[in-house]
Amino acid sequence: MTLETGIYAFVLVTLAASLPHVGAVDYSQCIAPLGMESGLIKDQDISVSSTFDHKYVGARHARIRTENEGGAWCPQSQADPDTKEWIEIDLHSVHLITATETQGRFGNGQGVEYSEAYKLEYYRPRLNKWIRYRAETNEDVLKGNINTYLESKTVLSPPILVSKLRFLPFSLHKRTVCMRVEVYGCKWSDGIVSYSMPQGDKRGSWEFYDSSYDGHWDGEKLKYGLGQLTDGQIAPDDFKLSFHEPGQGWVGWRNDTRDNKPVEIIFEFDKIREFTAVNIYTNNQFTKEVQVFNESKVFFSIGGKRYKGEPITYDSFEDKIMETPRNVSIKLHHRVGRFVKLQLYFSSRWILISEVSFESSQVTGNFSEEDDLPEASKAPSDNIVDLNGRDNTKNVISAVNNQSGFGQYLGIMVGLFMVLVVFLVAVVSYVLYQHRRYKSSPRPSQVPDKTALYRPPSLGHLTNTSSDYADYAEPVQRSQTSRTPPDRQLFFPKPPLAPPPSEQHYAATDVCKSEYKPQFTPPPPPLSTPPPVRLLRQPRYVSERTYIGP
Repeated sequence: MTLETGIYAFVLVTLAASLPHVGAVDYSQCIAPLGMESGLIKDQDISVSSTFDHKYVGARHARIRTENEGGAWCPQSQADPDTKEWIEIDLHSVHLITATETQGRFGNGQGVEYSEAYKLEYYRPRLNKWIRYRAETNEDVLKGNINTYLESKTVLSPPILVSKLRFLPFSLHKRTVCMRVEVYGCKWSDGIVSYSMPQGDKRGSWEFYDSSYDGHWDGEKLKYGLGQLTDGQIAPDDFKLSFHEPGQGWVGWRNDTRDNKPVEIIFEFDKIREFTAVNIYTNNQFTKEVQVFNESKVFFSIGGKRYKGEPITYDSFEDKIMETPRNVSIKLHHRVGRFVKLQLYFSSRWILISEVSFESSQVTGNFSEEDDLPEASKAPSDNIVDLNGRDNTKNVISAVNNQSGFGQYLGIMVGLFMVLVVFLVAVVSYVLYQHRRYKSSPRPSQVPDKTALYRPPSLGHLTNTSSDYADYAEPVQRSQTSRTPPDRQLFFPKPPLAPPPSEQHYAATDVCKSEYKPQFTPPPPPLSTPPPVRLLRQPRYVSERTYIGP
């Protein structure tokens, strides 16, 4: 493995370990009772198909753990396999329902009626019809009560998005039933009321279908419903495991069945919204021909007829090192619309998606819907996009430099890391070079200062200025310690104040008594061998023509 590959793998591992599963609903914050017991759900929001006695067992008595009048709601007819009796709760806005709870009629010990099983039906404004709820196992019958006083709570998997919810008592044989109910969940703040897209494809024994989609199935097209892409459940890392976990799988499309055209998903929202980001949880098992889409485009519309303006384009970073799923987050730069269209382009044979969520907020103001121009008046400059292919838009906003997804900062981080490594290598090399140079060069204390070993000859206070002696230098001993030498006047007397006559002598030995011969010139000392070091002493004069040298 090369250095660049190792650095790249290290950065990918660090980023992948720190990526949260953005887009999944936090179930720990969506388990609160919605108000049947507490009264937050008003009496006028509770309706029933029929009642045995409106005063004593009417709709307002269907509140769980509450003993009023008869103590529960009791329908007029008995429950059977083809039941048509129901109790309805109107929530007025879309809520995510995660659990339901039922209880029989206790009636202060007088009641004996309860429902052993029941079914659920729900309604949303975009559906325009009631939908029968089915669990992940494709079962539509939920477990009820076993007596009149114990509650029975059922967690819905998958959860459902509803604005109205109905409980239908069920029994395999005819029997009289009574019910008290409660619903758990939270208000749906994402604002998605439906999405439309092509149905998934099949790969061998694996069916990458949106099995929980509750809208219309128009051939291979899904319309006006919600399903696995918004249920808040993350699929397993290995798509093969989803085959054994129904309802928790991936929705996937194959490239060769779509003629290299992108996968197109249109999301519809309850109101006009300002969007800041979209999060797409996708698979990347590249060894099994599954990769993250290499490009995506996001379009916006007010009325859903025309998608005006430049799309936001995001280029994904190809990863063929790690096969773990990842969340791709795309910034939407506060674009406004009620319809959002995603186009996902293939980078391999398959695209697998588990969740799609948006970060948005409602906006107020006057917004006009786009006019549906005739085909003759449409031009490429209008940014009209073919629903089955790429558009002809020339000016596309590239999101490579301003998106916050997984591949956005990866190249920048790797580049900065390499620059830092090069800088550190240069600093270390410079320090080592200076250190070796310092060790190879002699220290100042080991290098003799030749200019300090020699100085002009000192002949006391003699005034001879003959140039014959100017080139001769007497060695000077350098002090090896910092101790101050003793005063030489303690050992030698002071020289005479008056200089001797012009005829002078130079002593070659300690005592020399000979006449001074000016024509004699002593030979210069050899350059390779300096003269012996002697203590510097002043000469003593014995007589006018004889002196004792140092």
